[in-house]
Amino acid sequence: MAIGTYGISRPSDVTVEDIDIFYNYTPNRQETNDNIIRLVASEVLSYSHLPVDEVIAGYTENLLEGLYNLRLPASVFNQLGIYTIYIKPKFIPLTIVDCSVLSALPTVKGIVVDVNSLPDALKANNAMQGYRIEYVNSINNTKLRNVVRYVVTSNKVIPVSENVGNTSQKAIRYRFDDSGTLMFLQVTPSSSSDVKPNVLPFIGNPGDVILVSNTFFTPIVLEIEMVENTIDTLADIVAGEQIKDVQKGILTHYDKDRVITKQFNLFEIKEDTTDVPLYEVKELRTNIDETQNFDDITSEVQ
Repeated sequence: MAIGTYGISRPSDVTVEDIDIFYNYTPNRQETNDNIIRLVASEVLSYSHLPVDEVIAGYTENLLEGLYNLRLPASVFNQLGIYTIYIKPKFIPLTIVDCSVLSALPTVKGIVVDVNSLPDALKANNAMQGYRIEYVNSINNTKLRNVVRYVVTSNKVIPVSENVGNTSQKAIRYRFDDSGTLMFLQVTPSSSSDVKPNVLPFIGNPGDVILVSNTFFTPIVLEIEMVENTIDTLADIVAGEQIKDVQKGILTHYDKDRVITKQFNLFEIKEDTTDVPLYEVKELRTNIDETQNFDDITSEVQ
């Protein structure tokens, strides 16, 4: 028996070309950095696919929706510190050609844009369904905060001149035509409310710039901290093999393969007159002494 419950979340299969990726870097948490840098999504993101033995019949792409591989190139992420990565739907700037109504449905008001200004993937009828529209303030070129409209339908149209009501005045309206070079975007909300039936919601003005983006996934923020030591290297230092060269005063740490990872100088600071030890010092060496090879030293002892 149906209970009328439906899931509303689905894994995204947005194309990489519809994604913007930005990052910034700070060496530590005490400093701030307003320098935002763009990454090319196609160079760092790639799709994931189902195992070969789980190929769905008739489905050649075998895409695993919602899971993408993020690559952090060493040429970019090469410093110790904190990288903040922001992954979001890509903005497509468009200019409004007109705000008008359909010839056959004069109560349906929408935004008209040039088809040639759209990416190829959005030039088909209804390819922009569900896309979000935000507006740029023409006075100071800033984005209008929290003013959002959503595309209900998008269809190619051609302009037609028609009489307004019972008058001799002419007005430009639009008619569906698959050969048209204009796209009519029906948006929501676009109709007046019951409280103010004579006031239509703002959907833009001719000449205004709008920012169109997909709504296929929720923006993601990733914080990645690049550190000098990992759990493995710390374990090598704490519990790994060590050799202390008493004559040279060198303490050497090795990894599991007995490769030198760190070396320290060990010495004492004494009081000048009494020669009494005051401090024991462990100083990190910048130049590795390769004579402290583990196998060579232990083989000599044996």
